[in-house]
Amino acid sequence: MSILSEEDRAFWNENGYIVIHNAVPLENIKAAEEAIWNFYDMRPDERESWYPNPPRRGIMAEMYQHQALWDNRQCPRVHGAFAEILGMERLWTSIDRVSLSPPEHTPPNEASSKQPIPLHWDYALQLHGDGKPTLTQGCFDPTIPFWVQGVLYLTDTAVDGGAFACVPDFYRNIDGWLKTLPPDIDPRVQDKDGRLFQGYDAWLEALPSDADSLKQDLISYGAKPVPAKAGDLIIWHNSLPHGAGYNTSEHPRVVQYMTMFPAQEKDETALKLRLKAWRNSMEDWLVEAPSVKEELRKEKERDRGETAKLSPLGRKLLGLDPWG
Repeated sequence: MSILSEEDRAFWNENGYIVIHNAVPLENIKAAEEAIWNFYDMRPDERESWYPNPPRRGIMAEMYQHQALWDNRQCPRVHGAFAEILGMERLWTSIDRVSLSPPEHTPPNEASSKQPIPLHWDYALQLHGDGKPTLTQGCFDPTIPFWVQGVLYLTDTAVDGGAFACVPDFYRNIDGWLKTLPPDIDPRVQDKDGRLFQGYDAWLEALPSDADSLKQDLISYGAKPVPAKAGDLIIWHNSLPHGAGYNTSEHPRVVQYMTMFPAQEKDETALKLRLKAWRNSMEDWLVEAPSVKEELRKEKERDRGETAKLSPLGRKLLGLDPWG
């Protein structure tokens, strides 16, 4: 049974992102959220625990191999959604981390509490051979025309709750915009003035006089927040500038990041690293973004446990079993 309806496909093609509702069962949501709260040594019903002293550094947690996280990755509906968007069933899952974002602790009369988290890309971009955007340093397979990313909401998240945000219209304009960038500009790196990338002023000066439509900060294209319910999975094209708003609601936002990509079963080094990371039971994380060298990072999850149990689908998504 298809995950995406015709309306969903049209929305994806138009906007470059899609919300997959009820991507994982309710029991999965509760288990993953509880595991993340425990990892942070926080309690959802004790507000004072959300703001430790000294404060945490950022909202991300180096938590990758917990059983509850794997249960979400190996959920058939999650795999089905990525498979339909990527046009292939033989996928590997990322071994990605989580985040918990409590409401802003800054007094509401301070302007900083209302400013959105800056838009960004996670990978450098260039134009693919057919004129479509892809990754500067390439995917594992150079024939892959695009990459996708995803975030699974583990709590209901309204617009003011730190919701994921992206610039949908830019999905259709990025090819022309990228052609205007001088070769020394890296669109991944935000400049000191808070603009989307370094060299913004130099880019403006290099534009032809008739390119008024491009002479704007990408933020002015209009970042759209995407509210959703617990259990909803947002998948987006990696060419979309994206970020998240500050959480000014009354409740923390808890999410799990995940994506899938074509299985790299012939890459023995990558496979060995993935299996080692999984077998080491919450010990190491595999860096598998396509723009960085694959290696096992040194961060350790604090709580050791048993190696996560995998379903037949999960074994393939990890690489333990071949797709055949």
